[in-house]
Amino acid sequence: MLTAKRYVKIWLRLAAMSFAEVWATRVNSLGWFLGKVIRLVFFLIFIMAIFKHTQTIQGYTLPQAILFFLTFNLVDLCAQLFFRGIYGIKRIVTEGELDYYLLQPINPLFRISSQTVDFLDLLTAIPVVVATFYLIAHFPQAIAAPLHIALYALLVINGVAIAFAIHVIVAAIAIATQQLENTIWVYRDLMILGRFPIDIYSKGVRAVLTFAIPIAVMTSFPAKALLGTLTWQWMGFAFVLAGLFLTGSLKLWNFSLSRYSSVSS
Repeated sequence: MLTAKRYVKIWLRLAAMSFAEVWATRVNSLGWFLGKVIRLVFFLIFIMAIFKHTQTIQGYTLPQAILFFLTFNLVDLCAQLFFRGIYGIKRIVTEGELDYYLLQPINPLFRISSQTVDFLDLLTAIPVVVATFYLIAHFPQAIAAPLHIALYALLVINGVAIAFAIHVIVAAIAIATQQLENTIWVYRDLMILGRFPIDIYSKGVRAVLTFAIPIAVMTSFPAKALLGTLTWQWMGFAFVLAGLFLTGSLKLWNFSLSRYSSVSS
């Protein structure tokens, strides 16, 4: 059985292979990177343009709204960096690569999710992390209550865990059906709603984004914890929900693998 140290070495090896691919097409990769940065900048400009016509949105000031946007990017970029390989699950199944992964002495879920490490998202994450730290330093309540910063970090990690669970569910469905290749893009479209505080949406949308597809738990809850507006009950709910999603997604994954038959059979 492979140790955690061995898994780290494998991940680093896969990351090196991904970096080599990015470097081999560096002109094209530079274009993609600039596109990501420009999209980030333009959305910040969009938020600031909104606040030229109003002081607050649902009680949130401009710096607070930017915090929600940066938190969304932190969670989303971490998921893209570590779980990008799952986006190719349809091809992995139909071309028979999954058969090969199942024969390897390594967890197939780890192998699939780590087969592509998106270094462009890693580069994009650097300015996002710097901007987040800069913004947090200018929130008096965060400085006065280091607990808020700790809770923010824990809830960001919790959000990434939920994102992982959702990716696992998508991978399990793809293995079971060998058809639903666009499921992950439905999640990506819904994830965009996490750019704004959950409070701006109607009650029905808030319920869906909190309990069914917990985008709000992933993106809005950490920011609210930092601002000191998230109750302990909701914090407990966030961690319990992540545990349930992780447990359920892994059970679904194992069930899909147990029913999987080779594409060559």
